[in-house]
Amino acid sequence: MAKNSRGKRPCSICRKWFQPDVRQKGRQKTCGSPDCKSEQHRRQCEKWNRKNRDYFKTNYLDKKIEAVQEELPDEPPIATNRHPIILPYEIIINEYGAKHLVILRYLIFLVIQECRVLHSRGDRKSTNIHCRQP
Repeated sequence: MAKNSRGKRPCSICRKWFQPDVRQKGRQKTCGSPDCKSEQHRRQCEKWNRKNRDYFKTNYLDKKIEAVQEELPDEPPIATNRHPIILPYEIIINEYGAKHLVILRYLIFLVIQECRVLHSRGDRKSTNIHCRQP
């Protein structure tokens, strides 16, 4: 059995000292307990999601556009809460096509979501857009 040249090191989660697995060659970050492993996995996923925010947005739009190309959507608008968005769906589909309707609905959803975030913070000076809750 090969000797580990690195010696003991602290777990990046619980800070307890542990003997790393020799086969990991310096890559092991946690002590190996299930709680530490799951927390490390959660942190890595959060870091990846922050770095690749557009990944899921692109996949979402691609799937929606593919579904629209097969048939027209019968689903309600994205913002189906107390105050639904009323758009002239027939006009948009006839003039621009169903693909543009999906993109337009998604952009409206993003604007409303950002307005809600700004409104919940009470931060209205950070943007020139006036976000008004109906």
